[in-house]
Amino acid sequence: MNLSTPVFTVARIMTISTLVATAAMALGYGLNEQFLGVLLFIALGLLWLVGQRYAVQAFAGLGLLGFTTGALLGALYGIANGWLLVGIAAALVTWDLHHFILHMRVAEPEDADNAEANRAFANFRNENMRALERAHLQRLALVTAAGLLLGGLALTIRLTLRFGVVLVLGLVAIFGLSRLIRYLRQESD
Repeated sequence: MNLSTPVFTVARIMTISTLVATAAMALGYGLNEQFLGVLLFIALGLLWLVGQRYAVQAFAGLGLLGFTTGALLGALYGIANGWLLVGIAAALVTWDLHHFILHMRVAEPEDADNAEANRAFANFRNENMRALERAHLQRLALVTAAGLLLGGLALTIRLTLRFGVVLVLGLVAIFGLSRLIRYLRQESD
């Protein structure tokens, strides 16, 4: 990847979030003396970094699946939920940015002999990519912060609710999320 491209910032954030996800999950498992889990998350994190380096799209899904499965198993094994929350949030950021970078790669113009057209296209592309990158990172930061805040609240606040109330709240949450997704899709078009 060319270091002068705007996607370089996103790639750096993606690498940092991969390291955060790996460290959080490995540390959570390590503090619970599950050393096989520590080794598995370090290996999975390194594998995901290799997939990012060589832009292998399948590694994003496999990495997220591995971290999600690890978080689920961690909850069953009694790993501290805070580590799992941070690990899965960082893994989601990595997954999102991996796909963002793959979708941002635009084919170069076919006219390789026209240097002026190539420079003009590169300038236009870089300006647009910077704007898209900023907007995407702002949305991602907002969603990640909200997810961590709500997840943290859910882990600390204990409420006893009747089944009917839980069912209604679940339906409201599903409706709200579907409306939010529809709004974000319209906004990105």
